[in-house]
Amino acid sequence: MYHFITCLEFLTRLRFSQRSEWHDDDFSRSVPYFPLVGLVMGLFMAAVNYGLVWLDTPTFMRAVLLILAELVIIGALMYDGYMDTSDGVFSARDRERMLEIMKDSHVGSNAVIALVCLVLLKVAAYTCIEPLKLSYAFVAMFVATRTFMVLYIVNYPYARKTGIGHMFKAYAKPVYTYVAFGLGLALTAACGLPYLYTAAGALPTSSQGS
Repeated sequence: MYHFITCLEFLTRLRFSQRSEWHDDDFSRSVPYFPLVGLVMGLFMAAVNYGLVWLDTPTFMRAVLLILAELVIIGALMYDGYMDTSDGVFSARDRERMLEIMKDSHVGSNAVIALVCLVLLKVAAYTCIEPLKLSYAFVAMFVATRTFMVLYIVNYPYARKTGIGHMFKAYAKPVYTYVAFGLGLALTAACGLPYLYTAAGALPTSSQGS
């Protein structure tokens, strides 16, 4: 439970402990629990979506409120990483310069444009997908994406010798991949086979991009 709480507090805005000191092995040992944290995220978003549908909220407004709900409870950690990556990758510089740009706290135009495109795509998806199917999609999506994170943390080299990512990788074990994928497959399949197929189809594309 301790390591699950560590993972939950890092990946969301939820806080259950009063810890002031964190150690690398705390983060590394929390890695297998990523799919369970994804389940918590997905269930939360599914519940918000269901509540907005029950309140007969207009489709576009429901999509915008879902984005806001994600930011309030889950936080903007993934958006921050996405924007840093966009700034670095689309800078068309060499590897070392890209890493410097990604570490820079300032936000560039590439990051802003990429974020706007991402939010627009999310709003479009939320308005196009049938509400009930969207609730299942939320659970499957958050579980699958957090499961893929374990694959990358454990099996791919980290770009830097220090940093948040290094803390997760430092003591991570290969077996964590199997544990996470077992959980991820079971939870995603519970939402329905179409969601499992979609997640599996996204894996090769994501792996090549990394």
